[in-house]
Amino acid sequence: MDLSLDTTQTLLRDAVRGYLEAELPFERIRQLEREGRSDDVLWKALCAQGWLGVPLPEAWGGGGGTLVEAGLVVEELARRAAIVPAAEVLASLLALARCGEGERAAELARDALAGSALPVPALLEGDDPRQVKLAVAGGRLTGEKRFVDYAEQATHHLVSARDGDAPALFLVARDGKVACRALRAIGRTPQAHVRYAGGAAVRVGGADACRELHLLSRIFAAVQCVGSAQQALDQTVRYATVRVQFGRPIGSFQAVKHHAANMAMRLESARFLVYEALAALSRGAATPRQVALAKASASRCAPEVTLLAHQIHGGNGVIEENDLYFFSLRGKDRSLAWGSFDECLAEACEGLERPRDWLRNA
Repeated sequence: MDLSLDTTQTLLRDAVRGYLEAELPFERIRQLEREGRSDDVLWKALCAQGWLGVPLPEAWGGGGGTLVEAGLVVEELARRAAIVPAAEVLASLLALARCGEGERAAELARDALAGSALPVPALLEGDDPRQVKLAVAGGRLTGEKRFVDYAEQATHHLVSARDGDAPALFLVARDGKVACRALRAIGRTPQAHVRYAGGAAVRVGGADACRELHLLSRIFAAVQCVGSAQQALDQTVRYATVRVQFGRPIGSFQAVKHHAANMAMRLESARFLVYEALAALSRGAATPRQVALAKASASRCAPEVTLLAHQIHGGNGVIEENDLYFFSLRGKDRSLAWGSFDECLAEACEGLERPRDWLRNA
């Protein structure tokens, strides 16, 4: 399939990239990392620019775009190592747009686009987010969720919990009955374990909404892996053209060319699978296996590409004054989030050992 960007998508990508390069210096990101904060200034700007609403329904105040446009915004933010919950909020709102129930979802989306609401997913209890044990009783939620990104910065959590015998998606306001214990994440972005102590839980979706939120969170994490790897490759190629050794740029040496070529091949294959999955999700044609395979490829890509980037940079690549470390840490963090390479590959291979009726293609 042809995954080249159309004119509108190219303009969107270039607009987001140009804005971030002009308005988001890496020194500000370093300061935010030291303080353990998200970038509130950038978040307000993203809401004001309207980029977060591009893939949302027009009835909700969005642009009626596709998941590919959402992926482009998430990738550009990853390429700048921005500390904002764009992937989390987009996954939450898009899951509600596609599978949500009731008017509360539309109201939440309008508030989020205006900058007054910030919903994030809270799905993980154990190793598998598909396994849900928490239950809502009498409209109240009690229990814990693990590794919730931007949990303390959010105004609401989208929590998977059992409603009777089946899992459902509940909207829980982050109030005094929600306690967050901050974690130290590899990527140096805000993350927490969350304890819910009987707060009000409003049902906004059923089991299909839980599955959709999981798939969207996974594919956006894959996009972030691609963004980190792309920035690492671009920075490495620039460095190899200016770093001189033995009287010539190191990029002219065959061994360095081989590394750069391997980085580019790994990245291109991951990018194709990820954006193919995004396009399929937009059409409603993607399967969990396709998304798992795309995330597996991206989860393998990010650490491999950034490791080779550090090798080419040599000693200059292991100091934090060099911006390369942003993408190594963020890429590694997102490669593990929502399913590592091994976890996604194992999930994609589930059921392969079963006998197959080839005549019926079943």
